[in-house]
Amino acid sequence: MKTSQITNLKQFTAPFVCAAVVVALAILPSTTARAGDSTLSSLLGQLTSTSKASGDATLQSLGSELATKVQSLETSLAGSPDVQNQLTGALQSLLGNKGPEALAEFQKLSAAKLTPDQMKLAKDFGHVGSAYLVQKNLGALEGSQSDVAQIVTSLRSGNVTAALPAIKKVSQNVNLTPAQKDLLSSMAKKLVPGTGAISDGLKALPGFGH
Repeated sequence: MKTSQITNLKQFTAPFVCAAVVVALAILPSTTARAGDSTLSSLLGQLTSTSKASGDATLQSLGSELATKVQSLETSLAGSPDVQNQLTGALQSLLGNKGPEALAEFQKLSAAKLTPDQMKLAKDFGHVGSAYLVQKNLGALEGSQSDVAQIVTSLRSGNVTAALPAIKKVSQNVNLTPAQKDLLSSMAKKLVPGTGAISDGLKALPGFGH
């Protein structure tokens, strides 16, 4: 093929190649969003089934409320795939029962650039999610069930400061496992800014120092 023919061919095909690239780039975000929607739907299904299988009426109620919060926040975040990914990551940590990691994800989500309405939804998600973690991990803790119920009620309503005295009381239960201690310590440090004194108090208890 002559050089002039090759040049003409390139000139002819270039606009079509550019158009194909533009179309592909336009489709990619929506494809990514659909994949994210699919993942979130799967996680919500897991949340529902796990909550129901627990046999714990409080956990079932929290799971149902949490699913509603997630759906509302996910809808509100349409057009913000990065923040939607943070929401998905937080829910994955919660379902993986990675308490301290989930709490950090809740905090990170609330610190994202959000509208006032989105911020409220993000905080509600974090509060109910925290209550869910407490109920799942501490709901059956012998000798502390009333205090655990107080923590759950306070967090669920968004009154996180009211949960701190009960957190400190539960932290003194000798039956706590290392994972439960980590959850309580992380909660005291992350849920309410400026809780250094309480965190220090927790660290002074056996098993809480690092």
